[in-house]
Amino acid sequence: MQIVIEQKDFRKLTPETQRELITKFADPKLLQPKRAMRPAETNWKIPVDLNRDLAQRLVHGLSENHCKRLEIFAKNNGRARMSELLAVTGDSHWRALSLFEGAMTRRLRRLIGDTEKKAHLIGWDYDSTVWDKDHKEIQDGVYYVTPKTAEALKSIFPD
Repeated sequence: MQIVIEQKDFRKLTPETQRELITKFADPKLLQPKRAMRPAETNWKIPVDLNRDLAQRLVHGLSENHCKRLEIFAKNNGRARMSELLAVTGDSHWRALSLFEGAMTRRLRRLIGDTEKKAHLIGWDYDSTVWDKDHKEIQDGVYYVTPKTAEALKSIFPD
């Protein structure tokens, strides 16, 4: 007897049923997460490390402005002043960078299969924050990516 289940139909089964079928009739290694696609662990406080392959996939198809911003991280050892990132598009308010951060976060989470939505690419160095005289509005500061991610980006955006 031979039973064939198309992939689209297999995905309609409950996760428990999928696991049971794989365990009984296929290689149990299929149940293990793909290491190349997921970071060892995601933490909402720490940006994710990208390797060269993930960095290439992240950059593929990005707009020119997004690429220019990532290139700033590559050329500055993973650190970029808010004012530098804003200068790419001529914006002057930090909120303009929210779209860039959000796009990078969504793209990264899709690439690594982050269902917990903890992963992010870019962090903020709180100690670098420059406030206005009333301490109500951020004037400047430093965004950062991990050293590993900076190296991966350098390989994509060489000097």
